[in-house]
Amino acid sequence: MKTKLLNNHVQTTAKLFLLSFLFFFTKSWSQVGVNTITPNATLDVNGDVIIQDVPKADKSTTDKVLVLNSADNRVEAMNFPKSFVKGVGGSGFSILSLSLLSGWNKVSFPALEFDENSDFDTVNQYFTAPMDGIYHISVYVKMTSLINISSFGVGIFRETSGMTTLVADETYEALSVSLLGIGITSPPTRSAQTLVKLNQGDRIYFGIQSSNLTIFNNAEAQFSIHQVH
Repeated sequence: MKTKLLNNHVQTTAKLFLLSFLFFFTKSWSQVGVNTITPNATLDVNGDVIIQDVPKADKSTTDKVLVLNSADNRVEAMNFPKSFVKGVGGSGFSILSLSLLSGWNKVSFPALEFDENSDFDTVNQYFTAPMDGIYHISVYVKMTSLINISSFGVGIFRETSGMTTLVADETYEALSVSLLGIGITSPPTRSAQTLVKLNQGDRIYFGIQSSNLTIFNNAEAQFSIHQVH
């Protein structure tokens, strides 16, 4: 009888010891280190990591990228703020007195149809690239009056490190002529589009070149910018 009680006591003690050990082991090894004996995170890898198979994300999932925190080498997720902006003209559209380049004046769009990441400054009338990438940019302007002017053009301008350059434009004379007794008028519209590689902080402006800027007040116009890569 004493032997049986002793055996039960030994078994109970062994179970308690095992449970205590497992609890201590779990608490002690809640952080796992690979190639390090002093892990500082749930998984601390001192070396390269290769992932053989990564499942594709749902298209509806918000794009994120993994970045390395330079302070402690922790991997963190960051939203990928792709730009989608569209501005429209009409009432309030105007040409500003501010010159972009010789013969070119900055355009002022009165309203934005959408700006997903607040990248367009409506006060100063420029777009700022939120990150390095390839951007598709387009602009369209239509004259409000079909009169002869020596030149009419619309352009897309990039400012980087304080230097402004014309990256795309459509410019030619706007006039009416008679050919074989038939009146021919050049199109009252100008448009330009291009792909531009921008660095974070680069600015995009839109401009008009014309000998008569007043004919563009309240003109039909629009622009769009979206990041493609």
